Amino acid sequence: MNLGNTSFLDGVAGPGFLFEVGSSYYHATTIKDDAGNAAPGGPRIEVAAIVPHIAYISPNFTLLGGHVGGEILLPLVYANLKVGPGLEDSNFAAGDVQFSPFLVQWTGQTLFGMPFFQRFDLLFSAPTGQYNRNALANAGSHAWTIAPYYAFTLMPTDKFEISARLNYQWNGKNTKPSPALNADSVQAGDALSLNLSGSYAVSKHWRIGIAGYALQQLSEDRIDGKYQSDSKERLFGAGPGVLYQGSSYQILLNAYKEWGARNRPEGSKIVLRYLLPF
Repeated sequence: MNLGNTSFLDGVAGPGFLFEVGSSYYHATTIKDDAGNAAPGGPRIEVAAIVPHIAYISPNFTLLGGHVGGEILLPLVYANLKVGPGLEDSNFAAGDVQFSPFLVQWTGQTLFGMPFFQRFDLLFSAPTGQYNRNALANAGSHAWTIAPYYAFTLMPTDKFEISARLNYQWNGKNTKPSPALNADSVQAGDALSLNLSGSYAVSKHWRIGIAGYALQQLSEDRIDGKYQSDSKERLFGAGPGVLYQGSSYQILLNAYKEWGARNRPEGSKIVLRYLLPF
C-alpha cells in the first residue's frame, strides 16, 4: 500500500518515459492493537526500501482524451524486526514486483478555470518476492494484490498546488502462511488509503509543503476463509516536505510522523525520490 510514497505534483505527468528511484526508511517501536493500546514486548520495526521505477505514457495512443501507458516497479527491501522476546529476524531481498499494464494520464485540462492534471492506474503486485513461511522478516507477501488508484493535481495559482492519490487495494490469499497460525491460507482485508499534499513554489527550483496519508481497512482479515473480528487496520501520518526542480529532473523529500494506529505499527517514515522524465 502506498502510504506517503507519493506527494507533491503527483498527478502531473506527460507522454514519454519516466525513470525513478524511490527510497524510504520506516522506524517504529510501537505496535497498536484494535483498541489503540500499545502491545507489550518492546517491539522494534525497521524497514528500508529502494524501488527502481520505469513508466511509459504513449504520445499517440489515447483513450477518453487521455494518454495510455504502463509502468513497472522492482522493490529491494531490508527489514529488521523484533516483535517480542526471542522473536527477532532481519532480511534483505527483492520484494514483489509491481506492474501496471494500463494507465491513463490526462493533461492540459482545467477545473473551475484552474490547471488540472489527473491519472487512473490499474496496478498489480505479483508474488515474486522472497518469502519463507518460517521467517518473521519477508520481502514478499506470497499473495497477489490489485491496487487501482486515482491521482490528481490542481493548481489554484501559478505557485500553489494541491495533489491527492486515492488507492484501493484487494489482497489475494497467502497459501503458505506461518506455521504458528496452524492454517492453510490467510487473506488480508481490502483497504482504502489517501495521500494528500500541498506545496508552494518559493523560487524557480524549490517547493515546500505538507503531505499526509490515511489508511482504513474495509474488511476483516480471513484465516482459512473465516473472518477475524477486530482485525481491521487504521493509520494516519503527516509531515513536511520539499521538492527541488532541476533542469530535467526532480528530487522530493518527505518526512512523516504517524498516529491513530490500529492493528499495526505506529512510527515515523522518510521518503526520498529521484525522478527523470525523458
